[in-house]
Amino acid sequence: MTGGYTQSVNDAIQALYKSGVPVVVAAGNYASDACMWSPASASNAITVAGSAEGDRLYSKTNYGSCIDIFAPGHNVQGANHMCSDCYQFKSGTSFAAPLVSGAVAILLQRQPRLTPDQILYQLISLSTNNTLDTDSIPANFTSSTPNRLLFIPESCGGKLSIGLQSVIRIESPNYPLNYFKKTVCKWLITGPLNTYVRISFTNFSTEPFYDRIELYQGTSCDPNITQLATLSGKRDELAFTQCDSLSNSLLVEFRTDSLISDTGFRANILVAQTRQKQTVVVGLEESTYLVNEDEGRVKVCVAISNLHTCCPVTHNFSVTLQHTPGSATVGSDYIFDDRRSTLQFGTCDKRKCFFIGTVNNHQVETDESFTLTLVNNSFESDIELAMMSANVTILDDDVASVGLEHTDYSVEEGQEVRVCARLMTSRGSCTVSFPFSVVVNTEYGSAVSPEDYVTVSNESLSFAPCTTNVCFNITTHDDTLPEGNEEFHVILSRGPDLNSRIHLDHIMNMAVVTVLDDDAARVGIQNQSYEVAENEQSVQVCVVVLSPHPLRTNCPLDFSFSVRMVTSSGTAGSGSDYVSGAMLLRFGSCAKEVCRSIRIINDVIMELLVEEFLVSLETFVTDSRVSVSAEPSTVRIIDDDGVTLGLESTSYGVGESDQCGVVVCRNSWSKHPLQHSGCIHRPRHGRVSFRLYSYLSAPNI
Repeated sequence: MTGGYTQSVNDAIQALYKSGVPVVVAAGNYASDACMWSPASASNAITVAGSAEGDRLYSKTNYGSCIDIFAPGHNVQGANHMCSDCYQFKSGTSFAAPLVSGAVAILLQRQPRLTPDQILYQLISLSTNNTLDTDSIPANFTSSTPNRLLFIPESCGGKLSIGLQSVIRIESPNYPLNYFKKTVCKWLITGPLNTYVRISFTNFSTEPFYDRIELYQGTSCDPNITQLATLSGKRDELAFTQCDSLSNSLLVEFRTDSLISDTGFRANILVAQTRQKQTVVVGLEESTYLVNEDEGRVKVCVAISNLHTCCPVTHNFSVTLQHTPGSATVGSDYIFDDRRSTLQFGTCDKRKCFFIGTVNNHQVETDESFTLTLVNNSFESDIELAMMSANVTILDDDVASVGLEHTDYSVEEGQEVRVCARLMTSRGSCTVSFPFSVVVNTEYGSAVSPEDYVTVSNESLSFAPCTTNVCFNITTHDDTLPEGNEEFHVILSRGPDLNSRIHLDHIMNMAVVTVLDDDAARVGIQNQSYEVAENEQSVQVCVVVLSPHPLRTNCPLDFSFSVRMVTSSGTAGSGSDYVSGAMLLRFGSCAKEVCRSIRIINDVIMELLVEEFLVSLETFVTDSRVSVSAEPSTVRIIDDDGVTLGLESTSYGVGESDQCGVVVCRNSWSKHPLQHSGCIHRPRHGRVSFRLYSYLSAPNI
């Protein structure tokens, strides 16, 4: 029944859905959008549209996004009430919907607990996609109408009864072709009382793990159901191909997923009056177990190695695991729980496992091991032991890094510097429990070997177990050269036996050693005094390296510096006798002396015979390694100017009454005039003679 959109009808569908009832409805026959009609528009209904022969759409079917699936809706053959075997052909979505309802019934028969959502999901998963010709739908509805055609695979499973001497066969759906995806088949096989159901697989090929056979003792609704076995993969890879039930019934379940399909299985089933019995061989699954220390535990399993059936023994038995410490000790390296070390096997148990704890002590150590031994507690003759011992090795995964204690060291020149390599991580009293070594080398910097220090080349530093640091000394040389502080490098590298779990610290693997220079240089003016004639016009003054002694080395100072030389006036005056000023003298590397000329002023004035000024060095020096001598040097200027004295005339005439008739004068360029004239008084008439005598104190007069 399909009518116009009615909310109350849709609400009724929703109520059924919430109660767990799947509701299948017809889409309607109006060749329009099914979402406009009820109950086709109900959100949780399974809405069915109609298809026709040749994978066409039924011409009157509704369409659109409310459609869930298509089913045949044209010329559908059905029963007719006219007679018991009469039939008729009908068309419409009301005849397509019952086909889907039948498919839902089949799904519920296989899996009674399916919900409405799960049923719709299976219908969609099993449907055939994109085979319908949808050209008859308006273009704007083509993409929203799902192109799904109903498909339900052949039914499988059921309840089967089998008698003595009978053999029945079960197989996967579609066998020997590939089985269907997303399928669950269940067979419950029951035999007479006091018998056992035996299943033997003649063919078996499924997708490993995901598609499988599960064998149970009991029914799906039995709370005490016991799983006997799970089989998956290829027949020749199965642990066994035959299984006996523990009573007169056996539940077989076949489950597949939605991905890969295979040919499936075929099995023969018969009834046995006694269960198959065999001598079983029980042993440790592995002879060697490797476990990382930080995993916390190792799983040790004991298994039956010669299975021929799913439940190989007719009685319970037990085995016990025992341990023997080796390089690994119980408590400090592993934990063994003796209370759980006895493993109980039931009749269908094929494998039992036991967990042994590992202790992560954060200590770098060698791999350690202990031994496991298997003991049979059963006195039954059908239980045999094999692979009775195993070695468990605990792989240490702790790491430690080693580096230099410091990245910077300083040492006075001529002393030893102590350098230490140490473990950068400390974990209790013993970080590394085995010996190892690292290699140390020195490398040039501004300090070079052997002039400044003794080279260390590939020296091995050995760490004993539990040692945290190892130290060594490097000798430096003392010289008298004021070189300034110099550096060289200490480099740590891997030793040939260094364990891979001992890492070099990428920051602390190199250190700089600074050699502190305690030598000092001294400079001063070369001479205590200089003499220069005034007419020489300049005097050269030199500043020299006083220490270290320049004659003892070709390069007394291997660095550059500057000093400043200044003048100060004495009897010689700046500007009148010499040109004053501060002079910067730069010493290049290895220079022994630097000279500068001081200009002397040459005048024509008779002065003191010797005039002096001072030359000295300021305490300012551009390098703290250099000091200056404060002792000044005297520059003596020798004056070369002079005067000549004489009578002004060789003859004089003078009157008898004149008071002074003779004048003694000096040259006109003299700087100082005469203080008086020499005067001659005539006491009587006559001629008088004069002569000048040299009684002069200055040699230049």
